Amino acid sequence: MRRLGSMMAWDARLQVRYGFYTVYAVLTVVFIVGLRLLGPELRTDAAVLLIVTDPTVLGFYFIAAVVLFEKEEGVLDALVTSPIGDRGYLVSKAGTLSVLAVLATTLVAVVGHGRVPGLAVLVPGVALSASLFVLIGFTAVARYDSVNEYFISAVGWGTVLFLPLFGYVGLVETPLFYLLPAQPVLLLVEGGFRPLAPWEVGYGFGYLLLGNAVAYLGARRTFRRHIVRGGDPRRQLGRQETPAARQHQRPSWGQSRSPWLGMVVADLRNWVRDPMLGIAAVGPLALAAVVRLAAPTVADLSAPILTLEDFYPEIAGSLALFGPAIYGFVVGMFVLEDREQGVLTAYRLSPLSGRGYLLYRGVSAYVLSLAATLPALAVVGLVPIPPAVLLGSAAVGALGGPIIALAFGTVASNTIEGIAISKLVNLVVLGPALVVAVVPEPYQFLAGVFPAFWPVKAIVAGVAGDSSWGVYLLAGAVVHLLGIAVLSRVFARRTD
Repeated sequence: MRRLGSMMAWDARLQVRYGFYTVYAVLTVVFIVGLRLLGPELRTDAAVLLIVTDPTVLGFYFIAAVVLFEKEEGVLDALVTSPIGDRGYLVSKAGTLSVLAVLATTLVAVVGHGRVPGLAVLVPGVALSASLFVLIGFTAVARYDSVNEYFISAVGWGTVLFLPLFGYVGLVETPLFYLLPAQPVLLLVEGGFRPLAPWEVGYGFGYLLLGNAVAYLGARRTFRRHIVRGGDPRRQLGRQETPAARQHQRPSWGQSRSPWLGMVVADLRNWVRDPMLGIAAVGPLALAAVVRLAAPTVADLSAPILTLEDFYPEIAGSLALFGPAIYGFVVGMFVLEDREQGVLTAYRLSPLSGRGYLLYRGVSAYVLSLAATLPALAVVGLVPIPPAVLLGSAAVGALGGPIIALAFGTVASNTIEGIAISKLVNLVVLGPALVVAVVPEPYQFLAGVFPAFWPVKAIVAGVAGDSSWGVYLLAGAVVHLLGIAVLSRVFARRTD
């Protein structure tokens, strides 16, 4: 027990150092303010959905970042021969990440909602749910050795695990949802705010206790299969080559001719090898199609309390932000992986130079963001966007891709911190769009310090026939370019 206590204390310190607690301090404050701004008729359902989809499952994503980083650093190799073993490792990670989930949930529920009569149900329910998702996350990530590889798996896991959310919002009703882990989580979180029938309490806790036991056994089996197995452990982690082996490969055809061409060839190989990048390529377009198809149904369901059609321009405008957010994240992860593997240092000493590396990453993030945003805006179709407004907003909004990529490379020291920071990206990207929707002028212009504000504002103005959309795009271009200049300078200084 002393060894386990020491390891949990060590894990907690690392989670603080990697910014997990800082990120959730920010998110918790934002969640609390958001819930307090909602009317009483929406607050309880919003609190349930928020707690289930964010703090309860934070361990599913954070465990991936921790495991991948510890693989790269050889920590797991050392752990195999230590007395703590796989049991202590899994219990420590599940316990410490669950503590963070319970702290964030309790604050959001008590301060944000204001009335939690079932706190005795909510807290143990979230603790069991959080540990279950940590163990599932470990099983999902153990076979991979890159963040992008893992996230394709996470998309599949998340799609299946969270199907019961469709039942909670009334889109689909089926008893089959009671077979999935999100159903007992939804019930016990709802039990914090509304009374539950005795069988619902028994089902929720019974399912989660049994689920934790099964997930723990599955995680231990995965640990032994993918990490403890003898020989070279890195050869078992997904790819058939190790990072060290990749560093000693001969220069490619492109690398032998031009540094830029070499990076293009290397990135194209990553796109072919990494299915996550393929998903990213169609993600914004797929999201636009889903929004177009689902918006009328959601508008009908919310009609008694909200006229969703009034916000169609802002919803359509937010599609100018998803492509840059996705490709900014992908390119930002490339930068962090290049730094961790020493590739960035090699590029700085090569004819490409640090400035050339930075320019290449920025240009690639912009081109990819623009290519993803244009079709997404054309497909969403909720409101007629004039062609000039559509093209201009896509061109300015795509500048968000380099900003996000540079922010990852500047703020984060490694991929763990990058994953933690990614939790804030949606806040910075979609927050200004929400401001455009709900905050009246001129106060909403205070959000103009965030680059994402301006493309959405231009689309909303263009749809309304307001000729000032051009001024908004010009302001957006200036704010984006200033952000890129500042981040580039800081990034270059940090890598020198």
